[in-house]
Amino acid sequence: MRKAVWVSALLLAATPLLAQEEEPQAPFAGGGGGAQVFTRVDSVNPMEQVKAFLAKASIMLNSDQERTLRPAVEAAIKQLQEISDRFAARGERRGRGETAGIASLANGPAAQELKRMNDDLMAKINAVLKPDQQAAFKKFQNDEIKKGGGFAALKVVMEEAGAPLTPEQEPQIQGLYSEDAKQRAQLFREAQGRPDPAKVADLEKATMAKVARLLTPAQRKALLDSRTKQQ
Repeated sequence: MRKAVWVSALLLAATPLLAQEEEPQAPFAGGGGGAQVFTRVDSVNPMEQVKAFLAKASIMLNSDQERTLRPAVEAAIKQLQEISDRFAARGERRGRGETAGIASLANGPAAQELKRMNDDLMAKINAVLKPDQQAAFKKFQNDEIKKGGGFAALKVVMEEAGAPLTPEQEPQIQGLYSEDAKQRAQLFREAQGRPDPAKVADLEKATMAKVARLLTPAQRKALLDSRTKQQ
């Protein structure tokens, strides 16, 4: 009886980590989540995009930081343009100069390449920040990941609570999220983008019950506490 109670409670607590109103994209499957530094593929001054990105975390670069970071930023935007051009040549939607161009790359065949580029740039940005800026940047990144939901969000919640997933748990739980994403995508395909909400809810319930059984008591408590903080 007690087991059924905590599973039910966890289903309510973890819904934001699973729920997604539109057809699932790559981040739902546990691929990453988080924020893109660049919002445009073509940019005369890509550093302005970086400064706008950091402003979301209330971080301002000084002249020395900006000068140190600029070569990495210019190299990254060049790499992004090369990725965009390559997939445009293959017939992929490019949308250069538009936010939609980044979105189509992030959710297409170039997703992993784009993620590597973005992660590398994020690491270089973090390296030039002062300790207090790094703390603010880390919080911003974690908040963005949690907004995206999926395995990456669950992982952050556990880390912030001091109850991180173990190396044994990670592949098992990520596998459950990946399978959920496949089944969810199938529901969307079969219903032509408008699946029965009850079927989606049943899938979420089944997946979260499986995830909950792999968590320790401390991790289950952390998940419930994270939901309480959001309310």
